[in-house]
Amino acid sequence: MKAKSLSSVTRSIDLTYPTNRAITVVTLLFFFVTAGFQFASGKDVFPALYSGLRAGISVFFAWAFAREIDPDNELSAFVAAFTGCIGFIFFSSPLLLALLLELMIIRIVNRSKGLPARTLDSLVVLLLSSWILLQGGWVFCVLAFLAFVLDAFLPEPNRSPQVFAGALFLALSLSVRFLFFSGNEREKVIIQGTGLPIFILTAILLFIPLIFNSRTITSKGDLTGIPLSPLRVQTAQMMALLSIVLPAVLQGWSGVESLIPLWGAVFGVSIYGNSKLLFKKLIMVLVRQR
Repeated sequence: MKAKSLSSVTRSIDLTYPTNRAITVVTLLFFFVTAGFQFASGKDVFPALYSGLRAGISVFFAWAFAREIDPDNELSAFVAAFTGCIGFIFFSSPLLLALLLELMIIRIVNRSKGLPARTLDSLVVLLLSSWILLQGGWVFCVLAFLAFVLDAFLPEPNRSPQVFAGALFLALSLSVRFLFFSGNEREKVIIQGTGLPIFILTAILLFIPLIFNSRTITSKGDLTGIPLSPLRVQTAQMMALLSIVLPAVLQGWSGVESLIPLWGAVFGVSIYGNSKLLFKKLIMVLVRQR
């Protein structure tokens, strides 16, 4: 059985495509540079390789997130990969399972492959969410629940995974006492000073124009060849923004670090999109002056 018949949220990397080859090279390069630097700094081989692996995966995730939230602009994903590299230098411990979960739920919402999530996809999201919930990451469970609910009401609704949404809601309900009444310091809002609020506000203000400019989408589903739903893409963009803001508000800079590749994607596509928009306006002004 082919992999595409099992999942509607996994996307293969076709190395015959130039941009896919490019991000593969960038990922491997960042892996070797990071691992080499760690080894030269005195770390043993395996810890150094693990650091390099985490670095490479982080950059790849930044690129992959950008392809999901800005599907019409391939080049913006490489700006995102660059900002992801910068982010990893300062925040080198993202939560890899949380990143995988986020990528899956964004694809459930935007349907970049063109087809609804399959039962196996929903089951994997449920299991990942539940595991992260057990580790105290209840906010990711909330986001997964929200993705299932949105999938049932957006264009071409998919209501079959709602049993999984119910299971997540039950898990969250059973965890309420632990999450909100146990006095666990990790679950309290810990924003301090002005640095983090400014960081969050900057991301929001830069990203909002991208959402408004996604009212028309030309990219097509991988398996269907049909243009993606603009409303689904915009909703996925808002989900991505919510996904970075909530952990940051609730957990401070550690919440930022947990999803730093997604932050890199948000900043990368925002920088690319806003620069492109400003360039177009500049050209229009110059043309009118002639």
